[in-house]
Amino acid sequence: MKTLLAKRDLPKLSAEEIKEAKSYYKSRGYNLKNTYWHRYYKGINGEFHKNYVPYDIFNPRINPMLNQRRQWPALLDKNLTYNLFREFNQPRRIVQNINGFYYINDEIVDLQGAIDACGAVEGKLIIKPTIDTGRGKMVNTFSVLNSKTTYKDYSIEKLFKLYGKDFVVQECLEQSAVLKSLNPSSLNTLRIVSYLNNEGVHILSSVLRVGKLGSSTDNFSTGGLFCGILDDGTLKGKGYNPKGEVVKEASTGISLAGCKIPNYVKVQEMVKSMHHVVPYFKIIAWDIGISKDDLPYLIEYNTHKLGVDLQIADGPLLGDFTDEILALALKRA
Repeated sequence: MKTLLAKRDLPKLSAEEIKEAKSYYKSRGYNLKNTYWHRYYKGINGEFHKNYVPYDIFNPRINPMLNQRRQWPALLDKNLTYNLFREFNQPRRIVQNINGFYYINDEIVDLQGAIDACGAVEGKLIIKPTIDTGRGKMVNTFSVLNSKTTYKDYSIEKLFKLYGKDFVVQECLEQSAVLKSLNPSSLNTLRIVSYLNNEGVHILSSVLRVGKLGSSTDNFSTGGLFCGILDDGTLKGKGYNPKGEVVKEASTGISLAGCKIPNYVKVQEMVKSMHHVVPYFKIIAWDIGISKDDLPYLIEYNTHKLGVDLQIADGPLLGDFTDEILALALKRA
């Protein structure tokens, strides 16, 4: 972060802002060793908040205290989301590879059966790893034409070999017209952070991620943008790209201001219902797509890399629950 600040030449915080941030964390039992993250966020969005959550407090202190680490390796296999969240909308699975075994609708099939299942689909497919994923790595879309895929003209078998094991092939979700207008080449998703306590599930942060024109993923790290979402589902109007620039339009030229997420209330309800399924994790970041029928679909969920950079677009990550969560993490430390 120190190197990034120097590279970006972002303005320094005032002495009063530094004092306010350090005093805030000190009064809550934390030693804020530096204010690099506060400076980074304010330098990009122009807004100072004493309760921005630095990565070096969230990742080593808050996250492991609220989310059970021993559950991460098993429950984060994306193939398991179909079992865990069976009652909720998800993209249609065509083939799953779990530890080298091919599955179709929870039944083991041989390699040829898996190949035939993909070849029978006329539309677009997406293939991605289900373990150790992130940043859109190895996420590719393809179609099957005359027994060949449109991915480098590979055969289906060769494509499978490229991924080895632990991957899934899904039917591409045809997204809402509203989100498609922002970038048609990627599935543009909502990243929603939720928090579970004894009173229920609460939405902490919500942003829309939009891919750059021509990209098949909406990841911020691959050139996309993110934009905060208001409580009624309307975009905040200002988005941000990886260069730290303010973006007011998607790459298609559509203005972010006034754009509204369809069925945003249903999105929130779905997230709250799903969080109860995995109470091992008190803070979860959900990626939600919106279908052509404006219905929310679960794409994946994250409990390790939640994306603290969301604070650039949507303010302090933990929102109104910052004090509660800081106290809980300290108590468990």
